[in-house]
This record gives sequence, structure tokens and C-alpha cells, in this order.
Amino acid sequence: MREKLYWTIKKFSLRYDYFLFFDTTPYLADQLFIRHKVRVWFDREYAKDGSPYLVIFCHVRKKDVPEFLAALEDLKKSMILCGHPKYQEEVSLFMDEMEKMKGAVSYNEDDTDLKAEQVKPA
Repeated sequence: MREKLYWTIKKFSLRYDYFLFFDTTPYLADQLFIRHKVRVWFDREYAKDGSPYLVIFCHVRKKDVPEFLAALEDLKKSMILCGHPKYQEEVSLFMDEMEKMKGAVSYNEDDTDLKAEQVKPA
């Protein structure tokens, strides 16, 4: 099982690091960020019908990343206590599926580029 339940988003910034993580509608992570004394800027959130989880895009100051990651580690425990015992399993499965889809898209894009290079006008 995957231990990491978030993604780091590559985006150039001298001050901030960007992340994607999974939360629930009562926003369990918010209290954990307060407890760990980390300021988080929430950029976007997405929900899927039928899923109890929200995909949260956010950014934190680079100096606060260790506290942010510690809060996300505590989020796993909070999810279990708040009635989401399969949080890790479901999020890991979703992340694995997304990585497979990303790999398929990259492969298809490369395949298309290859075909375009092979068929050059004379």
C-alpha cells in the first residue's frame, strides 16, 4: 500500500510549495493545520459524486512544509477516528489509477508525436 497520500505539484515559486491532498466535507485537515501551526492557502477543491473525499489544491510557505506534512500524517489517523477507515486504501487506489492514466496519456502523446515525425511532407 502507498504510504504517501498527497502529491507535490511542480510549479516555480521562490516562496511556496504546492500540493494536492484529500480531505472530507467537514474539512478535518483544517484543525490539524491549526494544531501544527502551519498557514495553508487553499487554491481549489474538487468533489466527485458519490465520493466522501474532496481533492484539495493548496500551497504553503517552503519553510512550513515539514509542519504541513506532519499535519497530513495526522490526517490519516483522524480519518479513521471520524468514520473513514478505508481512507488510505481508497486514496491510494485513486492515485494509482491517476498515475496509470497519466502514463497512458504520455504514451499516447509520444506515440502521436512519433507518427507525426514519420509522416513529413516532402
